[in-house]
Order: sequence, then structure tokens, then C-alpha cells
Amino acid sequence: MGKFIGALKCFMKRPADAMRIMLSFDTYEPRAVEAIKTHCPGIEVEKLGLYIGLFLAILLLACGVAAYILALVYSMGGL
Repeated sequence: MGKFIGALKCFMKRPADAMRIMLSFDTYEPRAVEAIKTHCPGIEVEKLGLYIGLFLAILLLACGVAAYILALVYSMGGL
């Protein structure tokens, strides 16, 4: 759990570099890897994309559930 939170903190500090690492398939950009290692020393660069992708999937699911609940409340005349 600590690695997941650390990856999220790193994503908040360096979002452009984290996204650059997430979107690269075979090789990582050396500039992005060095920036991540410099600003987030305890983070595994190989697992960063996995943790951030998991967070974004959970965020998307939560937004979908919230939208569904608001649609139900609205259709019942609550809003």
C-alpha cells in the first residue's frame, strides 16, 4: 500500500514525466526516468504506470457511480 501512495505522490509532483513513462511501450525516455528518480527516490519506475493506471481506473469508476446516483436522484425529482 505504501508503494501505491508513493506512486500517487510522485504523480502529483511530476505528472508530465509520469504520463510520459506510462505512455512509452518498450523503452522509457531517459529524461523522464531521471526526473522521476531525482524527485521520487523510492519509486520503482517499472511499476509507476501500473499504480497510476489503477488509480485512474478507480477514479473513473467512482465518477461513473456518482453520475449514476445523481441521475437516479434527479429522475426521482430530488434535485
